[in-house]
Amino acid sequence: MTVQSRTDGASELPLVAIVGRPNVGKSTLFNRMIGQRRAIVGDEPGITRDRIYGEANWRTTRFAMVDTGGIVPDDDAVIPANILKQAGFAINEAAALIWVVDARKGITPLDQELALLLRSTGKRVLVAANKADAVSLESDAGEFHGFGFSDVFPISAEHGNGIGEMLDELVAHLRGADPSVTDGSEKISRKGARSRRGLRESTPTEEADGTSALPAKDELPAKELRLAIVGRPNVGKSSLLNRLMGEERAIVSAVAGTTRDTVDTLLEHQGQTFRIIDTAGIRRKGKTLAMAEKLSVVMARKSLERADVAIVLIDAEQGVAALDAAIAGYAFEEGCSIILALNKWDALENKKTGTPAAFERKVREQMKFLSWAPVITISALKGQRVDKLLPLAVRADKARRVRISTSRLNEFFQREIRERSGILPAKTHGGSRLHVQYITQIGVRPPVIVVFTSGGKPGLHFSFLRHLENRLREEFDFFGTPIRIVERHKTKGRRRQESASRKGGKQKR
Repeated sequence: MTVQSRTDGASELPLVAIVGRPNVGKSTLFNRMIGQRRAIVGDEPGITRDRIYGEANWRTTRFAMVDTGGIVPDDDAVIPANILKQAGFAINEAAALIWVVDARKGITPLDQELALLLRSTGKRVLVAANKADAVSLESDAGEFHGFGFSDVFPISAEHGNGIGEMLDELVAHLRGADPSVTDGSEKISRKGARSRRGLRESTPTEEADGTSALPAKDELPAKELRLAIVGRPNVGKSSLLNRLMGEERAIVSAVAGTTRDTVDTLLEHQGQTFRIIDTAGIRRKGKTLAMAEKLSVVMARKSLERADVAIVLIDAEQGVAALDAAIAGYAFEEGCSIILALNKWDALENKKTGTPAAFERKVREQMKFLSWAPVITISALKGQRVDKLLPLAVRADKARRVRISTSRLNEFFQREIRERSGILPAKTHGGSRLHVQYITQIGVRPPVIVVFTSGGKPGLHFSFLRHLENRLREEFDFFGTPIRIVERHKTKGRRRQESASRKGGKQKR
């Protein structure tokens, strides 16, 4: 599998890395500069762990930003050591560094260690003396000049004080270092920069019957495919991201809950751009205790709102759990196309020829509402069958964008439902039977089908809905995507009203 991430500097915005020791306000500054709440902020030290990318614009000059975890140079513990490694990647990529220090606490031994580390890079370093909310603290920020960096700015990331002066100096440096960085530059943003996301549904047009119809084309164009990786803690989400990217994009450890922030990464595969969204492990509400962990779960669930396709990762060693079905349910509710991936397949012992089929049956039993979702066994660690995921995601995304004309839908309905199966839409009520007048598609991503009915009592029978959905999937290849079927019932009063309005229209002419 050939996968390339956008790392060539000629096609990207200049990168500015925010660095510093834990709990000095790096993520608060990052969120303020990009104008979004992308990074989790809290009083607990060490919340940020992976690299979080975004895009900033100051006085019409655009540049990419990366937030890093708190650096502790001599800590050999697994997570701090990996945070340092991730921060090192960001520092190497960056054109300039913003070093955030705490003006309230003043210079600390850890700051002195970081000063040596940053000086050795030879890069432009702007010192942001954060939490300088009072005049006295602004004057105290001057002590940071002792590190040998000429640019020291007393700021308040929380209130926005002093950030403008720092950005003026930063932009002047970026323009001087790279003459192509000009006002209104249209360079492609680097991985993780703000997505130019379109509407989830296409712009509808109004038909004569009052319903909305899609533009007259068979398929909406796919640009950036947003692919979310979700699952329980420690099922291998970050390992899968790293395997797809071919680099250590996210921290991986045996500690459950290592990933906190939602990490966006862009990559190219066979001409298709993917925005891969690595999320924190989702636990049950009663199991999330720390505030940072609660926020990470909220952000993981919110990431599904902007995803086109969700890979629901399941631990093959532990088997299918009720929480796996709940997480898949979140993706289903948000209208995502879904791929069910059984990870750690290489670690499963005593596998036989029928083992994959047996596991798939267990998955289907737990997730009956996802009978249409493909199931694949993979190993993110060894790379087994990982190369099949992106083609499956492309196929599912293509299916969710398909638009079927009203004439084709009703020809299908007449042939497959009325004539061949003969299944009734509902039971007879009071001697009156519910009739289906016609069906039409009013939405995509996911497909939305409206069934117009009249007579009898409104309410399509679940067996009819299930049969209709299954036949739609077979006929139009809605692979791996949910289908929304909505009933609109015309009552007698409404029909009389519409008839009167049509007669009135004829009289006017």
